[in-house]
Amino acid sequence: MNKRTPIICLIYFILSCSDREPLNPLDPNNPYTGGKPTGLKLLPIQNTVKILWSPVDVNDLTLYAVYKGTAGSEMFKLWEVSPDSTFFLDTNVSFYETYTYAIEAHTETYSSVRSDTVQITVGPFNIYAADFWNSSIRMISWDGNHLITTKYVASPRQISLRKIDNRFWVANYYDRSLLLISTDLVDITSVALPDHPLDLDMNQDQGIAYVVTRDGLIISVDMENEIFSERSLGLKLNWDTQSSFDHVNRGLWLTIPDSGTVLYIPTENETSTIKYFEGFNYPSAVAAHDNGWVADRTGLHQINPDGEIETIVTNTMVTDVSIDTLNKFCFYTGYNSSADSWIVGRISLNTLAHEIILEDTYPYLYNIFSIPREDKAEFLVQQSYFWKIFRFNDDGTPMGELDGFNGRIAFQIY
Repeated sequence: MNKRTPIICLIYFILSCSDREPLNPLDPNNPYTGGKPTGLKLLPIQNTVKILWSPVDVNDLTLYAVYKGTAGSEMFKLWEVSPDSTFFLDTNVSFYETYTYAIEAHTETYSSVRSDTVQITVGPFNIYAADFWNSSIRMISWDGNHLITTKYVASPRQISLRKIDNRFWVANYYDRSLLLISTDLVDITSVALPDHPLDLDMNQDQGIAYVVTRDGLIISVDMENEIFSERSLGLKLNWDTQSSFDHVNRGLWLTIPDSGTVLYIPTENETSTIKYFEGFNYPSAVAAHDNGWVADRTGLHQINPDGEIETIVTNTMVTDVSIDTLNKFCFYTGYNSSADSWIVGRISLNTLAHEIILEDTYPYLYNIFSIPREDKAEFLVQQSYFWKIFRFNDDGTPMGELDGFNGRIAFQIY
């Protein structure tokens, strides 16, 4: 057989394929589309559902018809959309209601088979994740299932909402700056800092941001985005240092992990004496409300500014802590060495009653963030090594999850 014969056949096959009519996406016999619009995707953005789909490539397309339904009801035509568009914003939605959507494509003479349906539930807020190692601030749907948008920021160590004007302060480590970012992650104002920021928190009543830096400075930034005070602690701070502003006692709690020390720094008077609490085993995470709740390698400790210390959780390497001030709970994540189990726990701020919500369900739980709703103490956790975040309702039932979240993550909601 002539060796050139297979080559000639291959060339003929390629030329024949290039001359073949492309498959009609609206043909019911099309093996890829089934004659339906494809790529339907929903994004819940607070009181709006963004409906997106893949374009239908036919010459005489006249419109897309968007269909909508709720549980137990027939779907109805919501809107007709221009053939040049592949998305629609539905603002007629209610929180916690589940909606179903589908798309039809219409030509001058033909209406397609309706697309596969997709469901979504709308919530009253979005979740924001500041990811240092991913160099980003990401906006996530309230249920933790959908990534809405991403803003790339060099090295975000912490994010905190300034509630007076609903904008986020972000501590940008390598650039030695604070970034004031709008909730749509579009507008950014930068404030230069004299040192690398490790952490920050807000005095919401006065709109003051307190920034803790690597060289031991406590920097105060006002509503005019101006630094109005700097207080030196006279020591360098650890990478794992965290801070939390106590709105009841009007002071800043601060951990110094490598020296086993926790500080309480009154903020009303810069000459007030700083209080030192020692003897902890690498205290890292701290959350404050009337008391400081401090996580270390042996457990979870409650400290009041007068110096009384009570250990609430024992035999547990507590990795993170978060306070729900609406429902009065302190949440924590950690590894219980006695049970060889990773856990999520919740403690009543009023009674100190202790409840284990998750036990030996997910390993390597290193970050937790409380998500308060009226009478519902919900939460979000981040799982290291698997790089996931999980969203749970108040009884620990999973609501959603997303991949691709690395290392230490800081969360906020709006």
